[in-house]
Amino acid sequence: MIRHELRGAWRRLKRRPGYALLSVAVLGVGLGMVLFVFSLVNSLVLKPLPYPGADRLVAVGESLTNIIGDVDSDQFRILQGGLRSLDLLGAYDDAGISLDSGNGAVHYTGCQLTASMLKLLGVEPLLGRGFAAADDAPGAPAVVLLSEGVWRHAFGADPHVLGRAVRINGEWATVVGVLPASFDFPSGAQAWLPLRLTPGAHRRIAAFGRLAPAAQLDQARAELAAWSGRLQDALPPTQQTQRLIVGPMLQGIVPNDACHWAWLMFGAGVLVLLLACTNVANLQLVQTLQRSHELALRSALGGSRARLVIGALVESALLSVAALAVALPIAHAGDQWLMTTWTASRPQSSLVMPVVDGWVVVFGMVAAALSTALAGGIPAWRASRPDLQDALRDGNKGSGSKFARAAKIMVVAEVALTVLLLVGAGTFVRALNALLEQQITGATRAHQVLTAEVALPPKAYGSDAQYIQFFDDVVERLRRNPEVISATASNTVPGASLGSHEHVALPGQAKPLDGWPEVQMGIVDRHFLDTYDVSLREGRFFDARDTADSAAVAVIDAKMAQSIWPHQDPLNRELVVYPGKPGARIVRVIGVIESLQLDDMLEKSLPGLLMPMDQAAGQAPLRSLGLAVRTRADAYAFVQPLTDAVHGVDLQAAVYDVHSQARDMASTRVGLVVLTDVFSALGLVALILAAAGLYGVLAFSVEQRTREIGIRRAIGAGHGAILCEAGKVLFWQLGLGLGIGLVLSSPWSKLLADPNLRTRAQDPAVFIPVIVLIVLVSALAALLPLLRALRVDPAVALRYE
Repeated sequence: MIRHELRGAWRRLKRRPGYALLSVAVLGVGLGMVLFVFSLVNSLVLKPLPYPGADRLVAVGESLTNIIGDVDSDQFRILQGGLRSLDLLGAYDDAGISLDSGNGAVHYTGCQLTASMLKLLGVEPLLGRGFAAADDAPGAPAVVLLSEGVWRHAFGADPHVLGRAVRINGEWATVVGVLPASFDFPSGAQAWLPLRLTPGAHRRIAAFGRLAPAAQLDQARAELAAWSGRLQDALPPTQQTQRLIVGPMLQGIVPNDACHWAWLMFGAGVLVLLLACTNVANLQLVQTLQRSHELALRSALGGSRARLVIGALVESALLSVAALAVALPIAHAGDQWLMTTWTASRPQSSLVMPVVDGWVVVFGMVAAALSTALAGGIPAWRASRPDLQDALRDGNKGSGSKFARAAKIMVVAEVALTVLLLVGAGTFVRALNALLEQQITGATRAHQVLTAEVALPPKAYGSDAQYIQFFDDVVERLRRNPEVISATASNTVPGASLGSHEHVALPGQAKPLDGWPEVQMGIVDRHFLDTYDVSLREGRFFDARDTADSAAVAVIDAKMAQSIWPHQDPLNRELVVYPGKPGARIVRVIGVIESLQLDDMLEKSLPGLLMPMDQAAGQAPLRSLGLAVRTRADAYAFVQPLTDAVHGVDLQAAVYDVHSQARDMASTRVGLVVLTDVFSALGLVALILAAAGLYGVLAFSVEQRTREIGIRRAIGAGHGAILCEAGKVLFWQLGLGLGIGLVLSSPWSKLLADPNLRTRAQDPAVFIPVIVLIVLVSALAALLPLLRALRVDPAVALRYE
């Protein structure tokens, strides 16, 4: 029976290639969109981490809003031997590694990790050994592990690399092992050092564990909660943190908001698939109505209802299989686009990059089966209930006169779904485009500014004075180059990277109930304004008078001046930086600049505070200084001169992350670009599908009412009456669909509201254009069928019998 129905369905599809191709294209696009967003959800949320026993791995850290955070090193030492629910606990900390194999220092992304961390992740070295517990002890001989990529490119895949002495961060260390290319932890790491924790250092580190064989996650949570008092006692009063929690390892790697937006995109993709299924169901319903005479004959000759249903579903199944073959390349192309967009600005991560793998294919098969049921269910139900008397008497001619109520309902559903998708797309496109187009102070010539990070040997620059002198020397070398307009050293890049978030207060001010005011702080040299083209509004900027021995000074931006001293002159007033901390200091305001956005675009805009590099000794943010050069031409043409200037001061200094300021800013916006483009694509596809669905229904309605329209024309009905009669189906369907869609869009827009992204719930500037757009598209979709209704010849219509 199935073979017979398959042959019959195949013959029918071959006789109607236009219908078949349109159905496959519509369903293929819908499936392709949902498979693309599912591959992202799969990589971020569902796919197990690529480590043995990944379901037993957990993250232990501070309870933060968006992720499980770090722990204090002293807290980790307490937990390492105390939690019985965990049979293994490891930790790591990100660290840049400058490696000199004899040809000068090269900087690599790396980390410091405990020997237990390697064991927890189950990595087997490609060569040599991993870290042993003895390697974690302070004062132990320095050792290093290399990635397979570094081993092949920097050492020519030398099999005798084990035991070789290399300089790591200016100090000699021994290569003890090579880890395989498949090991990517943390993401992008190329070299690893032992994590050596000194009691009392209070270092922030990321901790992960493995549940004991008989333990469950709830047990670990209860045990950790019982330790909370002792863990807090291990911290100084000035370093108290949120309580520690334990959760699945993924929660310590992927931020919650990334998972949230991935699920929302998946929801929008499912809506597109529902819209596609509705369209295909309408197309199939039209074909079923045209086959009413055939179906009635089969029923009259003894064909069972089940047989008629199976026949209709088999045709839908053939279309779904063909659509899946179209959808998989679409999903793959979407994944490739996402990878290209993301890695153009940020390092690739094998942990979260989407890919069409076996899970996606299986999901695609399930989605295709559900699409078969959704797209073929209503036509199959209609096919199983033919009106024998009307169909056998009138043949195919009368089948359309009772145009299925279900088809009209599905068009209403199409309009409602389209409203939902366009509201989502409009919410993102409007808010994020405004955010992306926002002008950043200090970024007007971002393509001319080259930025770079510099890693210095720690022991060679043990004092802050030595560290500052190095950057002074490099900046002076750069400024002597005739191709350089200006050069600066600072720990911030406007619009791309922040120096630090700090707190400020007025002298003698009591701590407010909601805490001290927070500011964006940058440590800069005297050439910062010239390099980034930032305007000075009042007072002066840092100069040779502001030395380590002079009175502490600061420059603030206009936003900070207005928030702390509204309608007053801020010059020569005093501020307390780091209030309530041992390192609190009073600074005098000597200048006001235009408002700065030192942090990236996704972060809240805070008041800005700049402090001179020469007075920043003893402050932790000082050790994150980088270089920036404003050139007369394209920034990337100056990469080698910048590197030469650094090596001219110290050959062991490693230059890395050399990019234009424009690229630095783009890397902070790539997430916005992905969200905007995906929702725009989903909205555009929804609009096209809705237009096609409305056109198909109206065209079929006009075609099946040819005789009626001809008779009305013959008895004198004018164009207005014909248009009104033919278009009234559209009007009530459109109105009902818009009403339902707007009601459903209200909670949908609330889900999309996010203060960081500047997206608003129930934004009239989104809802009104969506309504206008759908009305216009619906009118255009209805235009051709309505014009066809006006051209019906009464004589032809009367011969239609």
